Amino acid sequence: MILDTALNPDAAERPARPWRRRLWRLVTVAFGLIVTAAVARALADQDWSVVAVLLRQRDGTQIGLLLAAALLAATAGPLLGMLSWRTVLLELGPPVALTRVVRVFFVGFLAKYVPGKVPGVVAAVKVATANGVTLPRMLVAGTLSTLLVHLTGLTVGLLAGAQVLGGRAAWLVLPALPLLVAVCWPGLVGRAAALVLRLLRRPEPAGSVSGRAVRVAVAWQTLSWLVSGLHLWLLAVAMGAAAGRALPLCVGAFGLATVIGVLAVVVPDGLGVREAVLSGALALVLPLPSAVAVAVASRLVTTVGEVVLGGAALGVMEAVHRRSSASDAALVRGEESDGQVDRA
Repeated sequence: MILDTALNPDAAERPARPWRRRLWRLVTVAFGLIVTAAVARALADQDWSVVAVLLRQRDGTQIGLLLAAALLAATAGPLLGMLSWRTVLLELGPPVALTRVVRVFFVGFLAKYVPGKVPGVVAAVKVATANGVTLPRMLVAGTLSTLLVHLTGLTVGLLAGAQVLGGRAAWLVLPALPLLVAVCWPGLVGRAAALVLRLLRRPEPAGSVSGRAVRVAVAWQTLSWLVSGLHLWLLAVAMGAAAGRALPLCVGAFGLATVIGVLAVVVPDGLGVREAVLSGALALVLPLPSAVAVAVASRLVTTVGEVVLGGAALGVMEAVHRRSSASDAALVRGEESDGQVDRA
């Protein structure tokens, strides 16, 4: 089971007491069912009628290709974001195998669909500790990564700011300033993280984030926003927007709208807030009804992309882990057999 290995990766590597093994299985099955139900509900709540709206715009083959490319962009974006988070995580302690890093990231990634914040956080922390990532390390990596996600998203939003906000676009320069400071003087980032941990009375992780790691993480996260925003551009083009004018507008608007939606903490996952910002931006290149349709389609495409990516990533890592465990077991059996022959 994918989640069984993710929650307790050493289960296949060491003998466990029967009752403990059964308890792990029970917890894993319960967690898997909750996540599956939450994801299914999130998909069911999407407005699938926008697909029919898109199909009426032009040839079905063209729309199919544009939708497939949009789904690919929406899937690749979070994967690049994972590389940004991984860059920070690996700086804060001993090396962690890629399979374990992917498990920690994507179990938390899918757990966000579970209603309420607490179950998702508890699941993410449990998976992290089971895969060799301490709580302080997880806390610092998560905090720094979230900060970089917001700052880079708002900075990418400058691409659309001048068109969307007009004279008020100058406010978008504010998040670009701390991002510039983080890139030019990355040591401040590590000191700020240490201060937060001291205030929270938490032990500091074994390592600190180097300047190179901060710059690499910023680069990966910025690329993540740029690639993710392409899905919105493809949807806008499918609805008839001019490709050249819509490209910077859509890429910037997606980063801006997503961060604003996340910061609107009273609304789950920025539902409605993100669509409102996107609709206002897209109305500059599309009629308002078409702009609203594209904003709704964007939510659908990104949700499907996240679910596909999370499920596929965990499935691949499970297959890799099982193959590695089988190879190790075969190697051990071979060594034991050789030893018995030698003794004979």
